[in-house]
Amino acid sequence: MKIKETRQESRHHLAVSRPFHELPIDVVSEIFDRMEERLYDSGEVLIRQEDPGDHLLVLLEGEVDVSVRDPSGGAHHIARAGRGDVIGEMALITGEKRSADVTAVGEVRALGLSALDFHDLARQHLELGMLLTNLIADRLGGGQRDGVGGKLLHGYRVGRCVGRGGMAVVYAAEEVATGRRVALKMMSHRLIYEPGALHRFRQEAAIVEHLEHDNVARLFGRFSAFGTHFLVMEYCDGPGLNRVIKRHGAIPVDHVKPIIGQLAAALAYVHRKGVIHRDIKPSNVMLTRDSKVKLMDFGLAKPVINLAGDTLTLPTHLVGTPVYMAPEQFSGAVDDPRSDTYGVACIAYEMLTGNRPFPAHDLTQLIQQKLSPPTPDGAELGKGVGEELIDLVRGGLQPRPADRPPSLEPYTGWAGPVDEGLVRSFLDER
Repeated sequence: MKIKETRQESRHHLAVSRPFHELPIDVVSEIFDRMEERLYDSGEVLIRQEDPGDHLLVLLEGEVDVSVRDPSGGAHHIARAGRGDVIGEMALITGEKRSADVTAVGEVRALGLSALDFHDLARQHLELGMLLTNLIADRLGGGQRDGVGGKLLHGYRVGRCVGRGGMAVVYAAEEVATGRRVALKMMSHRLIYEPGALHRFRQEAAIVEHLEHDNVARLFGRFSAFGTHFLVMEYCDGPGLNRVIKRHGAIPVDHVKPIIGQLAAALAYVHRKGVIHRDIKPSNVMLTRDSKVKLMDFGLAKPVINLAGDTLTLPTHLVGTPVYMAPEQFSGAVDDPRSDTYGVACIAYEMLTGNRPFPAHDLTQLIQQKLSPPTPDGAELGKGVGEELIDLVRGGLQPRPADRPPSLEPYTGWAGPVDEGLVRSFLDER
């Protein structure tokens, strides 16, 4: 009777643990029937770094310490896990070796599920795989060390995480054969089961590999590893423009115009190539230590012309970052390069004033503000702002694309070196 009660308790603990509490109870019961109970003494290793991922564990009682060993043998604590936590799922799903040591802190009781049983259940219940890949997505890129950092993937030694968003995690890395520093953009595991996500990721690569411009971050290659997909990108060694604005606030006009000029040069080139970026915002504009502007992240870009010899279509849906989106993007109309001009005008306004052009508190209010023609003048934009820059901001923020500047070409003449003072303090932090 005691054993039966314990099995019932264990089944309940599995049902309420993350992420299994999101599954239907009959699916949880089916998973539980495939699991075996395991007991560990204090100090015993549950999972060893570099071992194959042949099972996952759900902790029922006790706590474990999670640590990573570096190439020199040093151990670095990265997490503590306890009752209800899942461990070991990363290697099981990605097919890679274990990325960390997991050691019992006191006595530990857990439920184990073999890789064979997991993959069999995941084929029957797609939601099981989706839940665990979401769990991996939450864990990767959340700190200086994670399951990817330190690995050797396709000739690249992965370093620290340098950026994390809903669609991708970006790591600094080094090409072992050449010593070249690169950025590895990893498609989030959260998107593995999302229809169309891999198509969009591949489309980004197809777009960027055709772009060769000094102000556009280059694509060097792509590969699959760790249960997902990677783009090998040019590494930009300076801050994002969003960080610069946050630190410096309003930027002098003679420092703004060279940045806008370089950004205009990048987009004028991109538009000539038949591509609309669709996500122009400060965080997608990087400043480098050699005073250049680099346009990043073509994950939402759309080709107006066929770049790869096949049909590239996307469903009509909301894409972009609302604060910087042109009004037509809210209705799905994104076939006009002047949508990017709108984003440039938003950036120029924010650089000059230190504030975003629309102080809305919710999406409805934001859209209403965007539908009213703005009238910023020299007093609002700051001392010394000439008519050309006022016209770019005022004209670029017009609700109707037809009322905006027809091209960014006239502003490319402003291009010049980025002021060193805007970047230097960030480089000193590295």
